[in-house]
Amino acid sequence: MQGASWLIALIKEPQLAATVPKQDWVLIIRLLRKQQLLARYSHLFRQAAVFDALPAYARHHLQNAEILARKQCNQVAFEASELVTLLAPLKVTPLFLKGAAYSLALGASIGQGRTYSDIDILVPKEAITSVEQRLALHGYFGEPMTPYDQHYYRQWTHEIPPVRHHSRGTIIDIHHNLVPPVSGRAPDISHFLTHLVTTEQGYQVLTLPAMTLHSIIHLLFNEEFKNGFRDLTDLHLLFLQFKQPAQWDALFELATATGFCTELFLACRYCRSILATAFPDDFYQRLERQHGVTKNQAILDFAFKRVLAPRHPVTDNWQDKLADTLCWLRGHWLKMPVSILLWHLIVKSSRGAMVAVLGKSYFEPERR
Repeated sequence: MQGASWLIALIKEPQLAATVPKQDWVLIIRLLRKQQLLARYSHLFRQAAVFDALPAYARHHLQNAEILARKQCNQVAFEASELVTLLAPLKVTPLFLKGAAYSLALGASIGQGRTYSDIDILVPKEAITSVEQRLALHGYFGEPMTPYDQHYYRQWTHEIPPVRHHSRGTIIDIHHNLVPPVSGRAPDISHFLTHLVTTEQGYQVLTLPAMTLHSIIHLLFNEEFKNGFRDLTDLHLLFLQFKQPAQWDALFELATATGFCTELFLACRYCRSILATAFPDDFYQRLERQHGVTKNQAILDFAFKRVLAPRHPVTDNWQDKLADTLCWLRGHWLKMPVSILLWHLIVKSSRGAMVAVLGKSYFEPERR
């Protein structure tokens, strides 16, 4: 097996790690690091009681990643407590999303070894300004940004520009929806807000079906897939936690109510084809009847089976790069109407050309 094939096999059967030839671990570690999956696989190897059987080279890298993942997990717990306390006077309870939610949802195996670069929260749209001001009073500030980018975030997307704590460096993404409203696909967020659960520590997260659908939307309604395989393993591990028929029904019904059956179908299709994720027959058949294979399915399969596979720049070929371009174009097409998309691409490409000629520092405010 090659490195990518090993990653797929090991997520399904981590006990196979004990049979991996020693020389294959160099590429496996490279791929895991590129996809930010070292700590997750380390956790799986320990669960399968094969960690100690691995070569010292592999154990060294996996252990280092575990230390970082534990630090991030502890930091998320601390930051979540801080955010809840800070926003309490506003009578705003933050809903934790994505990576932070995986870590805060106790008992969720998906959170073990999951690493991330920021903390995502959802707050009511009408509270966005007061939340931003409140956080600024306590040391969370936005990064320098062009007026166009400020306008892009605040007028067209589902979030405001990220804020960073001045001393701890923690980045908070503050959302008021899950999809940019300008796309015309932003759901009525109340559908998701009926699927909430409170963790034992008092943090608000989405239920398993709603959390899974949001992860699907975030993955397939996007234009960048640098961690595509990691995000696919997120979905695989989430699907493994579905134990009751009612959970599958809730997932299907929520996707139908919010208009994301296509994304649900694609996620299940690629989880099954790449990771052999098992789905109840009646659920998958119902999904196929609802969505069906479209005329552009072959193009979607070509692109997504590459951007969602384990990859590294040293092993990429022209087909991988073409898939990246197709998904980049698709993601932008989904997010913006044509008129806004064209203007956005003109602004970004012209600025990129000017930066290439004049240098990035030319556009930065003079520091005094």
